[in-house]
Amino acid sequence: MLSLQNLSTNAKHSLYGTSAFNMAGEAIMSFAPINAIHQHLCAFHYYAHDRTRQIEAHHFCHHWSKDLHQCVIYDSDEPNARLIGIEYIISENLFKTLDEQEKRYWHSHKYEVCVSINVTGKPMLTKTLQKPDVVNDMAEQPAMLELQTTYGKTVHTWQPDIHPDIPLGSPNLMMSFTAPTPTSPSGINPSQLQARDAKLGISTDAKRELRAGYLPNYGVSVDGEGEGVEVEGCDEGERRGSCLQFVAEERAVKT
Repeated sequence: MLSLQNLSTNAKHSLYGTSAFNMAGEAIMSFAPINAIHQHLCAFHYYAHDRTRQIEAHHFCHHWSKDLHQCVIYDSDEPNARLIGIEYIISENLFKTLDEQEKRYWHSHKYEVCVSINVTGKPMLTKTLQKPDVVNDMAEQPAMLELQTTYGKTVHTWQPDIHPDIPLGSPNLMMSFTAPTPTSPSGINPSQLQARDAKLGISTDAKRELRAGYLPNYGVSVDGEGEGVEVEGCDEGERRGSCLQFVAEERAVKT
């Protein structure tokens, strides 16, 4: 334990952020909310108003209740990752209870799960692109079966693609992908997807093929066809070509 009694003010201040200070903090402080995190998911978000700006998003999630996950989002899974936002994930049953205005903030996860945009985080076991790890692919199946019929509300507070050094500007509503593009079956910039796969040691194509064999054909499938009725009200930009956006407005302070 650090002894600070005989140190000057400047010496005490200089300890902040050192390994000794951090170790002392770990020993005496509670990190219960952080320790409740037990799931790492990697997907991509785009700015609701700009589909061309696509951000790799690493979600570290806690299942707060049967119908709600809460996730903190980083731009990587490295120790120096930027904390860029949050996402709340709710069940379809809960989503159906929301009013129409509230639904506009949310996006569906059906497509991103079907085409393997959404994957579990870096596996502990070594994997190669030529031979995706069967253990990891099998282990993520319960999660993907659950996530397929969920909805997310995502806000990013840092724009690392244009402000990498400091979080500037207003928060941004983010969305997920619901359809392919002429250049990408997932809708994501191919080079970004390839870079993600290389870092995690996975193959999105192999996962997509595997998921086609076990995911229910619920509303959407890899080829764009499916049975069932899509719940309306979400995926604002994809459906309407317009979206909600957070705009700062000056207001009088209530006292």
